Amino acid sequence: MSRALKSTLFSLFVFCSFFTLASAQGIPGVNEPVTFVVSPEFPKPDTDVTISARSYHTDLNRATFTWYVNGKVFRKGPGITSVTVSSGSSGTLTTVSVDVDTVDLGVISNETSFRPAEVSLVWESDGYVPPFYKGKALELYGSSFKVTALPEFFTAGGKKIDPKTLVYTWRKNGTTDGDQSGYGKESFRSTQASYVRGGDIISVEVSTVDRSLGANKSFTLSPQSAEILLYENSPLYGILYEKAFDSVFTLAAEELTLHAEPFNFSTRNPLGGSLSLDWSMNGVNLSSVQNNTELLVRKVGNTAGQSVINLTIQHKDKMLQGGQTGITIFQ
Repeated sequence: MSRALKSTLFSLFVFCSFFTLASAQGIPGVNEPVTFVVSPEFPKPDTDVTISARSYHTDLNRATFTWYVNGKVFRKGPGITSVTVSSGSSGTLTTVSVDVDTVDLGVISNETSFRPAEVSLVWESDGYVPPFYKGKALELYGSSFKVTALPEFFTAGGKKIDPKTLVYTWRKNGTTDGDQSGYGKESFRSTQASYVRGGDIISVEVSTVDRSLGANKSFTLSPQSAEILLYENSPLYGILYEKAFDSVFTLAAEELTLHAEPFNFSTRNPLGGSLSLDWSMNGVNLSSVQNNTELLVRKVGNTAGQSVINLTIQHKDKMLQGGQTGITIFQ
């Protein structure tokens, strides 16, 4: 055999040996007799957690297992490669260990532990609602919104972990937002931009820096339609928010002031210039009260009659934020 051929074969042998070693070292669990797969990775409180044993070194189906939960025998028998246990309450430490009596390696063991954690999500939009309104503004097409994570993480000693010391990974419709993810980033801001999808799927994964604790949460934020309600503005009591007008109203007094409230539009002030308000009566545009939230209605003579009043409100910058309402007033 020539010296050149020997050199080539030696180099090939070294390369293959190095590749095999590097590949083995890159596969999780290859160098460990038995490993665990915990599902879900971040358990929630009082849910089922499945711990499965894996091995690249022996046939676990031919082995005898003894599983322990918090030091007590939980299950024992041949081929029991996985167990399901309850996660317990938030912050409760659960330790699961196993002794595996194999046919070729003797007894091999491993141990894992977990503490369930939880996270909630709250959101708010940039929409408008009247003063003292007990609800919150809904999301409209084109609205901006903010989502805040509220994690409930506890140490082994029962002390709540400061949310600002946790790591947050935010996703919108499955895409990670790297700029808004990271250490201490509890909030996520975005804009509803798709007019085809039924809503935006917002999700977050929260974990400690060492990933010993974690939780995830997701929800769908669906855009709604704008709503315009009419109220009476009483000279004695102010705006009577406790009851909005129906579509038909009989005018008993000599005059009445209608007050319009544009719910959920992306504005902090209906009179701030971002909304266009167009009033009409019996089909005639009332140019004198345009962009005003109020309209004064008076009786005309002593004869019976009716007036049909319509109001259209449109956001000047967000074309899909618009709506209309109407009322028929009898006298």
